[in-house]
Amino acid sequence: MPARTVLILQHVEVEKPGMILDALDGSGLDIRNLIDIPGASAKDLPAVAELAGLVVMGGPMNADDLAGHPALKVERELLADALRHGVPTLGICLGAQLLARARGLAVRPGSELGRSSEIGWAPLLDVDRDDPVVGPLADAPGVLHWHGDRIVPDPGTRVLARTDSTECQAFRAGPVAWGLQFHPEVTPRLLDDWLAEAAFATEAEDALGADAIDRLRADARAVAPALRPLAERSLAHLRSLFEAHADR
Repeated sequence: MPARTVLILQHVEVEKPGMILDALDGSGLDIRNLIDIPGASAKDLPAVAELAGLVVMGGPMNADDLAGHPALKVERELLADALRHGVPTLGICLGAQLLARARGLAVRPGSELGRSSEIGWAPLLDVDRDDPVVGPLADAPGVLHWHGDRIVPDPGTRVLARTDSTECQAFRAGPVAWGLQFHPEVTPRLLDDWLAEAAFATEAEDALGADAIDRLRADARAVAPALRPLAERSLAHLRSLFEAHADR
C-alpha cells in the first residue's frame, strides 16, 4: 500500500501549521496532526515507511532538553530515520533545531553566543534563490522570526539564508529535507492567536518593548500581501514532494 500520511508534530496548541495545512488542502493525502507531542512516546508515532511526508513544528523547549522532554529524543530519531529513507521533511523553528541535531549539528542558546532572542518581522539575507523551498522567499519583505536558540552549521552544511543575528536561518538537511528557523506558516490571524497567549505576549514585550504586540500585528498585516504568494510557492513545492513520495 502507498504511504499517504503526512505527519505533523505540534508541540504547543497555539503553534498551528497555518499555511502548511492550507498548502495541503485538496491534495488527497491523509494529514495526521499530533498535538502536545511532548507527551508522546515512540509507540504513538508511525514508522517512516508509512509516511509521505513529515513536518515538525516549533515550541519553547530546547532541542537538547531530552531529560525534561523525553519525546524530543523520539522525534530526533524519527527525523534521522526520515533522512535515511528519503521522506520529504520540513522542520520549523524547534523542528529545524531537532532536524539539525538529527544531522549531528549543534544547537546553542543565544546567550552562549552573545545574542538576544530574535523576534519580529524581517527579511531573509543571502537567500539561495535556486532552492525550491527557500528561494521563493528571497523577495519577501519580511518573515516572522521568533527564537532564542541558534543552529550552528558545520563546514558541510548547505545554509540557504541568514539574518544579521542568525547565521543559519534555513538549511538543507538532505535532498528532500529542510530546516527553517523562521515561521513561514504564520498568517496575521495565527499571529493574533499567539499574541493572545500570555507567555507569547510577555516574551515579545521582553524582546521588543511595551509596544511589541501592536508592532508585531501591524508588521504582519503590512507584509502579508507580498509574503503570502511567495510562501504559497514555497509550500507548493513541499506538497509536490509529499505527493510524489506517496505515489512512488
